[in-house]
Amino acid sequence: MKILFLVPPETISLESSVPKALEGGKGYYPKLGLLYVAAYYERETGNQPVFIDCPPENVSQEELSRRVKEVQPDMVAMSIMTFNLLDALHTARILKRDHPNLKVCLGGPHVNLYPKETLHQPEIDYVVFGEGEKIFFHLIQALESGDSLKSIKGLGWKEKGEEHINSAETELLNLNELPFPARHLVDISSYKHIIGEGRQFFTIQATRGCPAACSFCDIRKTKFRVRSPESVVDEIEELVEMGVDDLFFVDDTITIDKKNVLEICDLIVKRNIKIHFKISARVDTINKEVIAALKKAGCYRIHYGIESASPKHLKYLQKGQTPEKVERACKMTRDAGLGFFAYMMIGIPHETKEEMFETVDFAKKLKPDYAQFSICTPYPKVELYYQMIQEGIVPEDYWQEFAENPSADFKIKFWNKDFSEEELRDLQDECHARFYRSPTYLMKQITKLRSWSDFTAKARMGTRILTNRLGI
Repeated sequence: MKILFLVPPETISLESSVPKALEGGKGYYPKLGLLYVAAYYERETGNQPVFIDCPPENVSQEELSRRVKEVQPDMVAMSIMTFNLLDALHTARILKRDHPNLKVCLGGPHVNLYPKETLHQPEIDYVVFGEGEKIFFHLIQALESGDSLKSIKGLGWKEKGEEHINSAETELLNLNELPFPARHLVDISSYKHIIGEGRQFFTIQATRGCPAACSFCDIRKTKFRVRSPESVVDEIEELVEMGVDDLFFVDDTITIDKKNVLEICDLIVKRNIKIHFKISARVDTINKEVIAALKKAGCYRIHYGIESASPKHLKYLQKGQTPEKVERACKMTRDAGLGFFAYMMIGIPHETKEEMFETVDFAKKLKPDYAQFSICTPYPKVELYYQMIQEGIVPEDYWQEFAENPSADFKIKFWNKDFSEEELRDLQDECHARFYRSPTYLMKQITKLRSWSDFTAKARMGTRILTNRLGI
């Protein structure tokens, strides 16, 4: 079978809780999960698939149809989040109209949550839920050999008008047994991020899972697994040889295993690898030794999920941290000469306008390089969503309704009894303006400019924030 791995064009994606000023123009991240599935398929079958990533390659729906006609795939495989489900279904509908025998398989976070509902969509032939590398390969293997699909855990399919959903795969993958993502199938130069440090950006993953209990997160209390430091650093070397000099570890909290992080950093230094990179971490998972090692190895920024200045709201979100821990970690990071990005949240149920602005003041006190103020949004099937349904803040399971009947007129709602959606968006704009127009922040950024490209990148971001606030 000829397989096309596809990231569909962005045409009808859902709006997110991130401010509009920051949504567009910040660049594109590679779809690492789908690249892993493609790499596993290629290694196990010996067949090279085709990979088309439409957004960064600026491939329109018309151009995609032309390229699919040239490739003539037997199956198109997409990994989707709830935000781009409509894009995937729209693309599948067009491709199947032009190629009636084409099969479409969906996997990814949305399918993991709603396998039955996704399979029920008329455009979809197969769904893969769970870690997709082995499941997708076993699907193709069975289709080519004519074997039954009933024994493949984590698979759903249609047969003679009937829909079948197998039980979930409970055995987690050994990360060290996976091949590196199939980056050779994409144009790495198409991936960029405006607040990076190097010339060529890409992503890497050293761990999966997170044991923390944050109620707004879809991977809360999941088993944490690590790759060996040797495997991670071997991949970094391969990326450097491909021209990559700026990496983002997409792990949710890579620093949970401090020993593993220290060994990765030590190997980078011992092999004399010249690389810039950034990571995400919880404030309670770092210490001076880890920060010093990260700095020495080339880390230039840590992304911290801070959320709120209020102990009461941190407790409501089951964040498991305190403002005191946040301040201590941020000071430790600054003192080591590392930058950091503060993810903040407003519109938390029962939060007042004054408390939202206190969170802005707290962010200014922490002195991050950047801060993002997202509106608290209960996403599908997370603990926060169920909690807000029980409290009566969310009146019905509207994500379930969308999963069953995805419609282009669907709009994400910011459920809050005290503020309208328009008021929350205005407050979000005000929070960003208060943070970024601070004279102290502006002077700090001017003194830290390293180059003209650094200046233009930050100027573009600042301009979007201010024009959004002014309604331009």
